[in-house]
Amino acid sequence: MYNNILNELRTPVFLINKNNIIDYINSIGEEFFGISASLIVGRSIYNFLPKDSAILSLLLRVRKTNSGLTEESLDFSNVNFPNRKVRVHVVPLSFDSNKIIVQISQLSLSEMFQSQRINSKISKSFSSMIDMLMHELKNPLAGIKGASQLIEADLKNNSNLLELTQLITIESERIISLLNRMEQISNNNLKLECEYLNIHEVLNHCRRVAENSFGRNLEYINDYDPSLPKLFANKNLLIQIILNLLKNSSEASSIKGKIKIKTSFNSNKITSFSKEDLPTTLPLQIEIIDYGIGISKNMLPNIFDPFVSTKSDGKGLGLSIVASSLQEMSAVINVTSEPGLTNFCINFPLKKH
Repeated sequence: MYNNILNELRTPVFLINKNNIIDYINSIGEEFFGISASLIVGRSIYNFLPKDSAILSLLLRVRKTNSGLTEESLDFSNVNFPNRKVRVHVVPLSFDSNKIIVQISQLSLSEMFQSQRINSKISKSFSSMIDMLMHELKNPLAGIKGASQLIEADLKNNSNLLELTQLITIESERIISLLNRMEQISNNNLKLECEYLNIHEVLNHCRRVAENSFGRNLEYINDYDPSLPKLFANKNLLIQIILNLLKNSSEASSIKGKIKIKTSFNSNKITSFSKEDLPTTLPLQIEIIDYGIGISKNMLPNIFDPFVSTKSDGKGLGLSIVASSLQEMSAVINVTSEPGLTNFCINFPLKKH
């Protein structure tokens, strides 16, 4: 009888018995999991949720207290639908104490992405210091770039060394561009210029930088979707973002570790808000995956906040800058992590020429 009632509810609902076997799931629940009821009912809840899922912890607490509990913002992931924020109600069935009702509702768009709206403005009190710093840094950078170009002229027959000198020149130009951008921020005169980019060319450049500097002892795996359309973004800012993530991944990896760089078209169509607060689909996906120590559960929800760092000597600005920079380009970033696997996933909107 109660099955018919639960099936009328407009949120995912399922019943779990004392052995953690799913006895029932409503039709909305099938859509939520992306799996039919015939493949869910009669199977253990552990087949559909990660072992460290907070929902499983809620089930244990409800069984101990025999009273209902609600959690407002939990990370929910399964094979078909990663990186969702949900509200969960767990309640014992009043007329059958051996069964528990679990009701899940996905958070609204505004709730889901509220944590990603990071204020990226720099205090005006630092503007004079920034101007002085920019001026002092540009002079040595100009010398480095000039010296690299002179060396390059003498190495036309050595392709390996020639590639390194070209890398020095490109990176020097990128740093000069970033310094110019910081000057614009300090003068409140920032205009972000974007262009259509071949994302794989950008990623390969970042991989070469990593291979010749902070991540020289690591193995890099490319898992690219060659059919991916061009990305509309600021090239220097995107390089800065990818290098920041690669550096974090390299620091979390063992000496002979691996880092995977993956691109794909996300058919789940992750949705965010544009700068004009209009819903926007974000199907162009970049993932930086490492197999290192992972990020602690306590740290994970705040990892993109300013001054939050997993490193003892960290300032906690790198990932905050990444998140705010992506916001400028109407993109979002999410992270999932456990010991042995951390995935930073970036989603960009699709903008046609």
